[in-house]
Amino acid sequence: MSARHQQVADDLRRRIVSGALTTGERLPSERQLSAHYRVSTPTLRDALGVLQAEGLVEKVQGRGNFVREPAPRLTYPGRHPGAAEVADLHVVSSFSEVAAAGEVAARLGVPPDTTVTRYVCLAHRGDTPHSLTHLYVPHAAHELEPPSVPLSPWGDDLLEQFADRAAGPAARATHQVTARFPTDAEAQSLRIAVRTPVLAIERRVVAERSEPDTQEARVLAYALVVLPGDRARIAFATRHPDPDHHCEPDQKGAAR
Repeated sequence: MSARHQQVADDLRRRIVSGALTTGERLPSERQLSAHYRVSTPTLRDALGVLQAEGLVEKVQGRGNFVREPAPRLTYPGRHPGAAEVADLHVVSSFSEVAAAGEVAARLGVPPDTTVTRYVCLAHRGDTPHSLTHLYVPHAAHELEPPSVPLSPWGDDLLEQFADRAAGPAARATHQVTARFPTDAEAQSLRIAVRTPVLAIERRVVAERSEPDTQEARVLAYALVVLPGDRARIAFATRHPDPDHHCEPDQKGAAR
């Protein structure tokens, strides 16, 4: 059985989705809801917090909780957004030279405190932030193309530029998606609560080294894309496996 606050959230969600509670309608007071569901005020607030994180309820200071109109969602497809999405997105981009911190340095495969170029892209739809991207490029990649400001919300144009110029088909991109809570800085940039779930997408563009004596991949760029969970969805296209290809276990027993 689910926790009591989750049961309350499930019932309120059902009423919102069914139309019993309409967009813009003010919910009963927290005292009334607590009495109706026979739960404590902290439990009731936990339930409302779940719905607020899902974008179904909005708390207005001094006025109460209201059924929220669902925000338009930005689809992250791993490539440029569609023309319809680009038309109403405003992307503010900048770049600067920074020292790669430990985690960023590890993702790029460079020593800590190595100077790299950092691009920051903040995309808005109207007045609402929809995505925050930090893109890091080692200086070695700048020999391929001078720094320029990305136009896409997540820096795809710059990532693909480096990949095409560096290695063409030999370059590949990897994605790792994590659901988590935002950092304080991310919450401030995206104007969300620190307990609002986000989707964090880590991307690396790598090119296989041409030297025969090493199998290491050269990292061309690393990007961290942060999307508010109530304003975004992710869609990836995958290829059907080659029927003639057989997976072979590696030394640890995992298929590769």
